[in-house]
Amino acid sequence: MANIRHIHQYMTDRRRVLLQDGRVGKIVRIDTDFPKGSTTVSVWTGEGPGVAKVDIDAVVGPAPQAKKIA
Repeated sequence: MANIRHIHQYMTDRRRVLLQDGRVGKIVRIDTDFPKGSTTVSVWTGEGPGVAKVDIDAVVGPAPQAKKIA
């Protein structure tokens, strides 16, 4: 599980992230509601509607790198 600081770093670096349900995508938006403090992360997955809005707890961390075939 990633915290808000990690989430912002992944978005800035344009790194792909892994979600709990196995999907992989890039973070395009982060919304935090005050005073509740709940955070919603919008992730471009390219599947279905394209953008998935998930809770911050659904972001596992950076996605594993795919092996390159030479």
